[in-house]
Amino acid sequence: MNPVTGAVPPLIRGHGIRFEVDRWTWRRLDAARFDGERRHLLATRGRPWHADPRRGGDTDALETWHLLAGRHQGGGMGLTVTGPGGKLDVSWEPDGAIPPDGRFYPNPDPSAAYPLLELERAGIIRPVEPAITAYGPYGRPTRLMEVTEPYHNPMLRALRMR
Repeated sequence: MNPVTGAVPPLIRGHGIRFEVDRWTWRRLDAARFDGERRHLLATRGRPWHADPRRGGDTDALETWHLLAGRHQGGGMGLTVTGPGGKLDVSWEPDGAIPPDGRFYPNPDPSAAYPLLELERAGIIRPVEPAITAYGPYGRPTRLMEVTEPYHNPMLRALRMR
C-alpha cells in the first residue's frame, strides 16, 4: 500500500479539522459477538460516560484526532489521521485507480476501519453514490468515498499548499 506523503492540515477559518474518536467503543468492537451487539456499540459512540471510570468508562476513552491531506505516490489524494497514538493512513491507492481530488478509497486495513467510521459520523466524509468498489489486499472490498462539501475546498487548498 502506498503511504501518504507530504500531509498537511486542511484549515477552516485558521483551524485544522478535528474529530472525536471513542476508544471505549473501539476497544469493544473487536469483541462484539453478533450484529446486534455491534449495532448497539456503534449507536452509543461518543457518550460522556465512556470517559467516566466511576460509571464503567475509561479515563482515556474520548480522544481528539486531526485530519491531514496529502498525496499517494501515484498522485491520488491521501488522508491521514493523527491522534495520541500516532499517525494512521486512512486512504489507499489501488493500482491504476486514481479518483479525482476530493474522492478516495478507504484503507482496507482493519486498523483504519474505526477512524473511518468516526470521520463519517462527524460528517467529514461520505460514500459516493452509486457505489463504486475496489478490492484491496486479500480481496477486502473498499468503497469509494468523498469529502463532504464544508470540508472539500479546504482539503483542495491543503493539497495545493504542499
